[in-house]
Amino acid sequence: MDLASESSRSHIQGSSMIKYRSPSQKSQYVIWSVTFAIFIFTTFWSVLFVEYFDPDSYLWKQLDQAAFVDSYSAAEGVLEHFLNAVLFSAFVSVIAYFVLKHLCVRVSQGSLPEGFYTQSSWLDVDDKYLVLIQADELVFFEFERRVAKRLQIEYQHSASVDELIALADPKKVRRIPFDEISELVSDHNSDIFYVKHKGQRHRVVFINQTVKAHALELVQLLLPEELEYHRNERTRFKAALPVLAIFISLGMFAMVIDMVLIRYLFSLTALLIAMPKLFSCYLDPKVTEIWR
Repeated sequence: MDLASESSRSHIQGSSMIKYRSPSQKSQYVIWSVTFAIFIFTTFWSVLFVEYFDPDSYLWKQLDQAAFVDSYSAAEGVLEHFLNAVLFSAFVSVIAYFVLKHLCVRVSQGSLPEGFYTQSSWLDVDDKYLVLIQADELVFFEFERRVAKRLQIEYQHSASVDELIALADPKKVRRIPFDEISELVSDHNSDIFYVKHKGQRHRVVFINQTVKAHALELVQLLLPEELEYHRNERTRFKAALPVLAIFISLGMFAMVIDMVLIRYLFSLTALLIAMPKLFSCYLDPKVTEIWR
């Protein structure tokens, strides 16, 4: 009797634990730790830097033994330098956070994360999407953050489709028969594909590009036979042109605007977001697959 109850207890505990974590979940703690370290490091050295180059600073007055130090004024000066350094460090840390997150996402795009796909279902805990193939239908829905952890646990412990839907309690479950799909569009460098059903275009989201490609391998076999396959490959110039226009516009705005903060914002956006995207589009031009 004791062995049976112990076995039951361990089964319940096992079914309440996450078996596999997504790449973003694995990297989240590291990203926050690095961002916090950058914030502390930048704040400390910013205060020291400003104090060093300000001849009237508390640092230089302390070093000059002959000078009389007004403690109140000195404290006000240090506090002002500290607050300016905190604002600067916060800005740098936010930029660093998004850059690190973007890099982690890019690195994880080429893998099939264990515990987030089966032969006929695909779970995306980042965008809160679940996609399934049930009989002759493509089933997908969006769920709320509050149920994401429990849904991830149940999915990884082989819960049925009906159990997952009941747990997620989504606002709307879309069920699209494969023989009623009139179009499917997928870009090779995106984790989304679009299906058209009865004149409406629906977005189907996956955790990364590789998982989407895994789903497409099965989905394309179930599409109506009358749909023809088309492949649109863009040249490097055509692929990079829209991003190049955005990059030039950001640069022009940065040169024209007088406000220093806004100028820095446009400049950093151009350097950290537009420029990497520009190189990405040029080196890896978008390939669009269409079944129509």
